[in-house]
Amino acid sequence: MQYEYIINNENKTINVLTIGNLEAGELAAMGLEIMMKAKELKYKIIFDFRLSKNKVSIGEAYFWFSMHYDKIDIEFRHIPTVYIVNKDDWDFYSFFECTCINRGIPIKVFLDENGVLKWLERI
Repeated sequence: MQYEYIINNENKTINVLTIGNLEAGELAAMGLEIMMKAKELKYKIIFDFRLSKNKVSIGEAYFWFSMHYDKIDIEFRHIPTVYIVNKDDWDFYSFFECTCINRGIPIKVFLDENGVLKWLERI
């Protein structure tokens, strides 16, 4: 997986673009880097996964935060995050969204940019 990010000071977001297969280990490490920066800046996160293919299992998605981030910093659960995904991975991310929302983690999944900034402004 390759990724790059830009810090958008106007919208107070960190915008991340990934390319390639999203394997759990690499994805968790990249997510940690981005969440640490977002927490430091008090910014929200936009992950653009449209050019990527999810390889994370449903089981790992269910325990994603508790497995990868809670022992580092429980506050990562409070960073509003958007995932823009491709149609092939929609079901996986819809499940992930539901799981996160049920645990009080503010995320939202979109297929394109429409509505992303409005959602982030409301949260």
